[in-house]
Amino acid sequence: MDKKQREERRRQEDIALQRGLLWVAGAIVLEALLVLVNRYYINYRTVEAEVNIALALSSTLRFLRIAAPIASLLALAWAGWSLKQKKKFGLPLILAFALAAIAICAHVVFKFQGPGISMLFWLVVAWAVLALVYYIYQREFFLAASACGMSVLSLWFVRYGAVGRLEAILLLIAIALVTGGVVWLKKTDGLWPGTDPIRFLAQKTNYTVPVVTCAASLAAVIAAMVLGSTAAFYLIFVMVAWLFALFVYFTVKLM
Repeated sequence: MDKKQREERRRQEDIALQRGLLWVAGAIVLEALLVLVNRYYINYRTVEAEVNIALALSSTLRFLRIAAPIASLLALAWAGWSLKQKKKFGLPLILAFALAAIAICAHVVFKFQGPGISMLFWLVVAWAVLALVYYIYQREFFLAASACGMSVLSLWFVRYGAVGRLEAILLLIAIALVTGGVVWLKKTDGLWPGTDPIRFLAQKTNYTVPVVTCAASLAAVIAAMVLGSTAAFYLIFVMVAWLFALFVYFTVKLM
């Protein structure tokens, strides 16, 4: 690798790091908003001013849990159209993810109240870490970590029985989609098909770890749905340990 190639690689790495840090900054802003919601919606004092704030926040959450998912889908359709037209699609895609995050937060806070917002404090941190994984680590790690992370979140919902069943099923479907994407990429040698195929994974990528992780994530959620909330509680620790093992494995591989 000559000097010019090293400089170009360093430039690409700097850009990736900057983009990852932007997601971290967004996560910090979202954490700050959650702190305010926790104070003035979950733990408000019974004085007129704070009661009015809590009622306003309740109305806002009701609106966002419906409007944000719709806006996210529209932004995703915009990104798809831009990709088809061979235009830049980064902005609408980022907007779709941001709106999806807002929709998830609004729904969880409104439906699960205190326990929900406590979980979201950890979930937002996980989102920021996942963004850094996408930009800094190997893409196969991102796919495996996404499936494993969603399994942990789905198991959290399973613990609430019928109350969280819909959310758990939706996450199970999402894990299945990631699994299907990994299998598809394996067949196409890392290329995402289309009129202008996009290389998502490097050639000769080892798909064993992502495939096994996706299968384990699906199995853990299905087992918890069958066995109940107690099994879900212990399986959360199993999948968190699995996620930590992924971090260690891919960090060593990166060296």
